[in-house]
Amino acid sequence: MTSLPTGQTTPEPLSRRKQALFAAMIAAGVLLALLAWQLSRGPAPDLATDLQFVEGAFPVASLFRIDNRSAQPDAGHPAPDFAIHPPEGGNLTLADYRGRPVVINFWATWCGPCRLEMPDLVRLHETYRDQDLVILEINVAESHNAVAAFVAEFGMTMPVILDPRGDIQAAYKTQSLPATFFIDRAGVIQLRWIGLITPDMLEQGVRNIL
Repeated sequence: MTSLPTGQTTPEPLSRRKQALFAAMIAAGVLLALLAWQLSRGPAPDLATDLQFVEGAFPVASLFRIDNRSAQPDAGHPAPDFAIHPPEGGNLTLADYRGRPVVINFWATWCGPCRLEMPDLVRLHETYRDQDLVILEINVAESHNAVAAFVAEFGMTMPVILDPRGDIQAAYKTQSLPATFFIDRAGVIQLRWIGLITPDMLEQGVRNIL
């Protein structure tokens, strides 16, 4: 057996080289596939910027740390709770309004019946605001600009709250807009109304919870 000169190594077997080359080709293919998939999704959203933009003018609602196991969005049951995050900081919840009658109205700018009933809701707020009535106008999944334009158009002076992902709407189990809930001072729903609500029904609903 002939020995190799000092410093020279035995050539690597051909089969081992093929295995290493094959593994490298697979890894490169996987990497390229992942890169193509990421590019097809577009740029990643800047969540911090989005939240800052939305919260710049209107409070944002969420279900963060909310326990609704004893609540149900039907007449005679405690209203589902939710958190309200004002743009200036701090947190409120629907439960913080206990002791006051509350009307919750879900709406959107593209919703024709919402536009028809909004002047009546504004008048209702102006009429009963001195009797502790709280009207919370919850917009479902729309942009800051669209909501701001609608609020200005109808002169909405009641609290307007954004539900960016429709989480609060889902908690109240309604897929239709508009939807209005009348909640008494104990936090119990007295009337659930889906669809366009008339001025007479608004008056009747409010009188039942004052």
